[in-house]
Amino acid sequence: MDVEQVVTELYGLRPAQFVAARDAYVARARREKDTAGARRIGSLRKPTLALWAVGLFARARPGEAEGLLRLGAQLRTAHRELDGAQLRALSREQHKVIDALARDTVRLAAEAGERTTESVLREVERIFHALLADEEAGRQWLAGRLTAAPRSPVGFEGVQPAPSAAAAARKPPEPAALPPEPEPEPEPEPEPEAKPKPKPRARAKRRPEPEPPPPARDAAAERRAREREGRVRAARRAAAEAGAERERAEADLAEAAGALERARSEAEAAREGLRALQLRLEAAEKAEEAAQKYHHRAESAAQKAGKAAEAAARRLRAEETGDG
Repeated sequence: MDVEQVVTELYGLRPAQFVAARDAYVARARREKDTAGARRIGSLRKPTLALWAVGLFARARPGEAEGLLRLGAQLRTAHRELDGAQLRALSREQHKVIDALARDTVRLAAEAGERTTESVLREVERIFHALLADEEAGRQWLAGRLTAAPRSPVGFEGVQPAPSAAAAARKPPEPAALPPEPEPEPEPEPEPEAKPKPKPRARAKRRPEPEPPPPARDAAAERRAREREGRVRAARRAAAEAGAERERAEADLAEAAGALERARSEAEAAREGLRALQLRLEAAEKAEEAAQKYHHRAESAAQKAGKAAEAAARRLRAEETGDG
């Protein structure tokens, strides 16, 4: 049995069909004496609605799924090279792309017959964000074998900056060169006038003062801002994960309730069967008693008939000998 192919098939099923199909494959693996395969398949968890929907999107739109993973590779490269401008541009792009993909995913799920809620949409967005940072999870998702929602690191913690980029980031910025001071324009010579009063000289036009250079960025402030943003993202992820965990717990509870109901039905059917057997046993016992009575009656009748036959034979012999 190809276990990886089984995993791909199981996570392509709707969540309501997952458990029965998984258990059937486990039973088949045990019949085939494939202990490792049975253990691997038996350990698979029923997917949440969000995880199933994300897998559905990868199978239905492989081109767009690959595009999302390419965006993740670009983000990791920009983080490794500490390219702030590229990081900002790609961060803006990822929010637009993930918002569009998440809504398409929800629509595909609805077309497949699964109703989704706003919390499912938020969980789908969280999974997409996590796939951008987790390269291995992205490959599993594209292959249809994503068995659990990935936990994305805060701010691409798993990606280390390149040494050259880290050294450049530690180098203090050079001060910007100030533009040269403008030279004052020469004052015009006064022209002779007929009037005794000399004409006042016109003031020299002054050029506008050059704008001061932009202040150097505060590296500590930027670091604090990034840390705050990371904490906010971590809190949002924690909330989304808690929602997903609650959804999984509700699914497990529903599955357990279904199993309990089936066990109750089977127990009731067994009790009904037991009652039917008891009735049949009672009827058999009564039939046995009646048969014993008939047997005794038949035995008594046979004895009487035997005695009557013997008496008839004696009379016949007496008549034949003339004794009578």
